[in-house]
Amino acid sequence: MECPELSITVGELIGVPKVTLSGYVDTWHQDTISGVLEEFRDQGTTSLVLDLARLQFSGTEAQLTMIKVLRSLGPEICLHTVTSGMPARILKEAHLGPCVRLYASTDEIAEYLTPNHGFYSSKQVVGKDDTDLPLAA
Repeated sequence: MECPELSITVGELIGVPKVTLSGYVDTWHQDTISGVLEEFRDQGTTSLVLDLARLQFSGTEAQLTMIKVLRSLGPEICLHTVTSGMPARILKEAHLGPCVRLYASTDEIAEYLTPNHGFYSSKQVVGKDDTDLPLAA
């Protein structure tokens, strides 16, 4: 999706779906961004790279909108989020929980999400003998 202020592109990084938001985001973009991210969650995607490195917020309300979108996804999907500068500080201070991980670059994510890593999602892992204490990534 492209419009003068916001661009949303979908791709892949080391076998993990990647959504890139760039340009300017405003409060009225909430439904569009939510729709794209929720579609991945609804399809059973457990890990998603979200690249916000070239995204700028139109103001405080837009920042709160992005926080609301990320919180709405719940623990079903782990967001490996690329961000820096002011957006990174804002998201870090929002305490979004363990399912939203912040990175400075896609290179940093690529080091973390290696094909041999095996498990890098938010789903709980329960072994045959481990029914009392499920682990979350």
